[in-house]
Amino acid sequence: MHTRGSPIRSVAARRGRSRRFTPILVLAPLVPAVPAAGAAQLAPTLRIADDSGNRELVLELGPLELPAGAAHHEVRQPEAQTVEVPIDGWIHGYRIEIVERRGRPVPQAVLHHVNVIAPEQRELFSQIMLRVAAAGQETAPAELPRLIGYRVRAGQRLLVTAAFHNPTADTYHGAVLRVRMPYTRADAWLRPISAFPFYLDVMPPASVHVYDLPPGRSARSWQGSPAVPGRILGVGGHLHRYGVALRLEDVTANAVIWEAKPILDGDGNVIAMPIKRFFRTLGVALRPDHVYRLTAVYDNPTGDTIPDGAMGALGGIFIPAPGQEWPAADPDHAEYRLDVEIVTSGAYGHGGHGEERPGSHGNHEGSDHAVDGHTSRGPEGRRPEGRTSERRRSESNRPESRGLESRALESRGSQGGGAPPPGHIRR
Repeated sequence: MHTRGSPIRSVAARRGRSRRFTPILVLAPLVPAVPAAGAAQLAPTLRIADDSGNRELVLELGPLELPAGAAHHEVRQPEAQTVEVPIDGWIHGYRIEIVERRGRPVPQAVLHHVNVIAPEQRELFSQIMLRVAAAGQETAPAELPRLIGYRVRAGQRLLVTAAFHNPTADTYHGAVLRVRMPYTRADAWLRPISAFPFYLDVMPPASVHVYDLPPGRSARSWQGSPAVPGRILGVGGHLHRYGVALRLEDVTANAVIWEAKPILDGDGNVIAMPIKRFFRTLGVALRPDHVYRLTAVYDNPTGDTIPDGAMGALGGIFIPAPGQEWPAADPDHAEYRLDVEIVTSGAYGHGGHGEERPGSHGNHEGSDHAVDGHTSRGPEGRRPEGRTSERRRSESNRPESRGLESRALESRGSQGGGAPPPGHIRR
């Protein structure tokens, strides 16, 4: 028994509506039937099930037809869809698996990205929707200690977006993506401490998060303040090819919280980013009266600008200070509404482009080189507005930046101005 997701039809979320969901006791096989050759391809559908035997929530998305060597625009991409959580409890992380219709494993390289989002909650640093999990082709399983978890409730909606390509020489029929999330039920005798994922990106919060990479050394940053005080328990990040460093700073205290350099393969491709855990120190404190900056540093040796060639994102785990409630989402906020519009459009995660490229999440700082508007604009070319400003800088001539060399848990700070037309996320 399982429940199917619903496509997202419009651009901002409703509040005050949560249908009850009958918990699923057994995880049945969820791989949909695949049409015979020459028949119309089924649209990829989102499902959720409670695998109570393994104590896992399982999100399944498929079927997917992945021809050998297919670029993004050559694959039928799934729509953004929502499902309702069937349990009360805490999630302790996630892992990704992809299988073909007969159960044969599919390489994770076919996954461009998958995002699991809680549309009824906001992010720590901005008014956009809360990112619960995110993964790409290099993402390893993310696990939290048994005593820490993200609180979910029966009937809570999860929004899933994903995109696929197939850089391999094999064709995969009826493929299904699974996101497995281990959990503890709310009636457990030992209740975990509630923590929240958070996400930062060097692009503005409500925007497409890839950008054009200029030649030479460059840096791009975004900064903002958290909505509530608390402590970071761990962080990880994401860079593209030619990324040199990802750095999180407390600007107010003039202190570097975390800096990492990517792990590369023999061809120079980014295969992972280090994860930093702060358990021994009981976390790193964040304060609403401090400003925090995320910076991505690149060194592009090609001599040319690489369209949509760069990204700089950080994800982490955050525990609010005692007595602090997580702030509710405001579906009427301009930043939230623009985020919904972007996330549910085909451009999310692709900068508006379909074809994959080699190597290829306040104030916003970039390089001296001009950046095309599609990298920081929503659909229809709107640029997110708010109290944050944009600044640009180049590290190419700064001696102190020459030595900057610095994996993915998986987001910001401003108040918005103009907004897209009102609407709602429909089930």
